[in-house]
Amino acid sequence: MRRLAFGFLFALSCVSVAWADITCTATQPVAKQNRTNMKHRTPPHQNPGVKLMTVANMVAAPPAAGINSPGSRTSAQPIDPRESSVLTLKGDLWAINIEPNDCDLHLELSEVGGSVDDDRVIVEIPQTASFVAARNALLNRLKAAGVALHARTKLTQPIRVQVLGFAFYDAWHFSPTDPQRGNHHGSPQVGALWEIHPVWAIIFPAA
Repeated sequence: MRRLAFGFLFALSCVSVAWADITCTATQPVAKQNRTNMKHRTPPHQNPGVKLMTVANMVAAPPAAGINSPGSRTSAQPIDPRESSVLTLKGDLWAINIEPNDCDLHLELSEVGGSVDDDRVIVEIPQTASFVAARNALLNRLKAAGVALHARTKLTQPIRVQVLGFAFYDAWHFSPTDPQRGNHHGSPQVGALWEIHPVWAIIFPAA
């Protein structure tokens, strides 16, 4: 697992940064964004223990243990021990959303080989300095694929990606009537409130 994490960081270090980041000014300052301390956690300085994850695993995972505790929706600390995990996930990218409140790149991934209607999970790359290389890597890949990026971008042909980042439970979208998918959490295909956020490394495997 440690070798896998090193491979991510090495691949990322080789990415050209010639393609500038998108122009986006967040409507909500970083300090006031919901659960911002969790969403902008600094990537580990040393290779962490990494858990291999699948889209199916994330969709099937039960809600965060502390979701019914007071203040969980805005907690600056983990509300479940799983939020301290470093995960790697390979999937097919079908949609990229740019939310105006924080300018994060929201990526919706299905299982490898999945269809446009299959369950997806969200992984997010923040706008702040620690994540510039990952954002540029994605933007370079989209440019190479001829994808014009908009606030809401749907792909007709998916792009295979593999990401590395912290597990995160998007408690803001939790709904007691639909505890698995939540409320207004991405596209209708998004089947979990569990995310990988922040993502600090991304590669584009051929298979």
